[in-house]
Amino acid sequence: MRLSVDDQLIRAAQELGPVIREHADEAERERRPSRPVMNALVETGLQRMFTPRSLGGLEVDPVTYARVTEEVAGFDSVAGWALQVGNSAAFWCARLPKEGPEEIYARGPNAIISAAFHPPQRAVEVSGGYRVTGRGPLASNIHDADWLFLTALVMDGDQPRMTDDTPEAIGLILRAREAEVIDTWYTLGMRGTDSNDVAVNEVFVPTSRTFRLVPEFEPGPHYQSPLYRFPGIGEATVIVAPVMLAIARGAINELRDLALRKKPFGFVKTLRERTVAQATLAQGEGVLRSARLLFYDTISEAWERTQAGEPSTLEQKADLLLAGAHAVSSAAKVTDQMHSLAGTSAIYTRSRLERHFRDAQTLRHHGFVSANRYEAVGQVYLGIPPEFGLVGF
Repeated sequence: MRLSVDDQLIRAAQELGPVIREHADEAERERRPSRPVMNALVETGLQRMFTPRSLGGLEVDPVTYARVTEEVAGFDSVAGWALQVGNSAAFWCARLPKEGPEEIYARGPNAIISAAFHPPQRAVEVSGGYRVTGRGPLASNIHDADWLFLTALVMDGDQPRMTDDTPEAIGLILRAREAEVIDTWYTLGMRGTDSNDVAVNEVFVPTSRTFRLVPEFEPGPHYQSPLYRFPGIGEATVIVAPVMLAIARGAINELRDLALRKKPFGFVKTLRERTVAQATLAQGEGVLRSARLLFYDTISEAWERTQAGEPSTLEQKADLLLAGAHAVSSAAKVTDQMHSLAGTSAIYTRSRLERHFRDAQTLRHHGFVSANRYEAVGQVYLGIPPEFGLVGF
């Protein structure tokens, strides 16, 4: 029986388990993904899931992408996060003029684009493009990146250029070597993601590698499939939430294993036999499974609309943001519960629960899916213009 493309990718992700696990501690120690893991992600094609077929990519649908990322992150969150880096900016390249992606992928489809989305830099329009200056945090995989995606405000002197009472913002892609990498990534969790600061000073970026950062756009000629009509806010949730879902699942699995042998201090019974552990574990399963179901149901419905040529309404985009934020906050809660049940067993770095806890506490603050995003969703549902404007993308 011949496997479908999505099943082939899931199987490829599963087969990467041994190499990912072997190098997980190395990534944590070196504060960047290991070279064997990065090579494996490239060789299996997983780093080009959102790159168009016409440029050598796989052009995978968002639901399959999420499933593959969750599978990889189940072996190690850093490897799952590396897929986010390799694919997210590739999706946003759909907004570039035709010449931009052709230049970026001129040497092949495996070009890695790091990104520092916020805060926006300063861009001054010049002949043929812009000169960009500023500094941004959280540029994951920056040492392995060929290119760097930034956002910027277009400046007229010391003030942002205004368009319809709104500052004019652009997205732009420059060569990674044109930015200074500032070693700042000393963190609670997700330590292996190489998410350092980047700084640029008067770097010239041609117009062909820029686009206006507005909700409506016309995809370039390489980006005519429904994938690139999928809501931008949906893509932003698809790249983050699966990693958190995998972390929480890993935490539950570790707790179940530990409960078989651990006797909490002052108790005769094992953790497995204690009613508080039984109830908390069951509640955690319920929270995680329901959040995961909402997430996959919501992105599946959005993908079906997109395939049918139906644009998502603002409220439907808010649904996507809600599904992502709820998945992340629920996964963080569950991971915290499992870590708490484990007691002192989970405070040692030798415990995978310790790592899951730190990673969850770090990733829950990601700007696109943090608890702050509930406000934007509620504003949309109540007919109030959302303060978080990216919900409309």
